Amino acid sequence: MKNKHYLIDRSLHWFAAFLILFILMNMGTQIHNIDYRIKGQALHRQEAIETHALMALGVFGLILARLGWEKLFANRLPRQPMRNTFHLGLVKSIHACFYLILSGLVITGLGMAINAEVVIQLFGMQLSDAISSDGRFYAKMLDIHLMLIDTLWWLIGLHFLGVLYARK
Repeated sequence: MKNKHYLIDRSLHWFAAFLILFILMNMGTQIHNIDYRIKGQALHRQEAIETHALMALGVFGLILARLGWEKLFANRLPRQPMRNTFHLGLVKSIHACFYLILSGLVITGLGMAINAEVVIQLFGMQLSDAISSDGRFYAKMLDIHLMLIDTLWWLIGLHFLGVLYARK
């Protein structure tokens, strides 16, 4: 049986993974499949963005916790041995891409939240003001955000295939 450090490391990994997948699937559902006429378009959009942002903060917290945990207990976390330097480089590259893409999603998400056409509030702080929003900047951030989401899906697929390959 694996040690408690390993179990906590895996728990942090899987909580973050499930939350990322939930965010990716939930945002489209909230915006496109739920009848916005119930609350009105502005309130519906505001709540969807706020929920998305809170879940993204949760992912950010889990990732930071896992990075910290790995640094603190690196010698107690059993890892699968790498077969060669190419394999090691590929694994490190994919993990680095995950962190870069998730960071890019945070940055573009904040850029959109600050320039949203609706008022966005998190933890009692107002992030956007509909009057001073910049629609062109918002559109650019949205384009980048959507491109990063597509890239993240591909990266998740590569990660999954890599796990299957490593376990064969």
